Amino acid sequence: MSAALVQFSLYGFRRTSMEDIAKETGVSRASLYSYFDNKEEIFRGLAAKLHEQSLANAESHLKGDASVGLDIGSRVEAALLSRLAPFFEVVAQSAHGSEIYDENNRLCGDLVLASSERFIGMLTTALSAAARAGEIDLKAAGLTAPATAELIYLASGGLKQGFPNIAAIEKKMHGFVSVFFAGLRG
Repeated sequence: MSAALVQFSLYGFRRTSMEDIAKETGVSRASLYSYFDNKEEIFRGLAAKLHEQSLANAESHLKGDASVGLDIGSRVEAALLSRLAPFFEVVAQSAHGSEIYDENNRLCGDLVLASSERFIGMLTTALSAAARAGEIDLKAAGLTAPATAELIYLASGGLKQGFPNIAAIEKKMHGFVSVFFAGLRG
């Protein structure tokens, strides 16, 4: 998967061949074909791995302990960045980022949807726990935990548009989360 990521980043999806990936891996093309049917399968595998890693990191942040000074806003911010950063870095660091993004939509839409739904579920759980603990007041805002989770997820997705690097996104994400959670505190 690491070799495929290097090749897709350097040459884009269309120009990368199974031979290129095999050379980067240090195995024969025939050996590579014994594991994968084609580069589409490799791309999907790579996307699935990135989604799983980002979800695991996000979940770790969301389950963080409020007693050590991490309020719900800080945990959500860290989870959002964990979810967003790996994909942004792949797209932003490659001259073929637009093509990689398009191929991801074409080949991995089901993975993206399933991963998004899982992440929203994680957010819902964390927000529900924060409301029960009195960290936030969803009722005063007229919101439910699932509606709030979806709203946060959708709004944060828009923050990645038009920014040149992850530091700029982190800054915008911090502002967004700060304002959003200030409105939820009782």
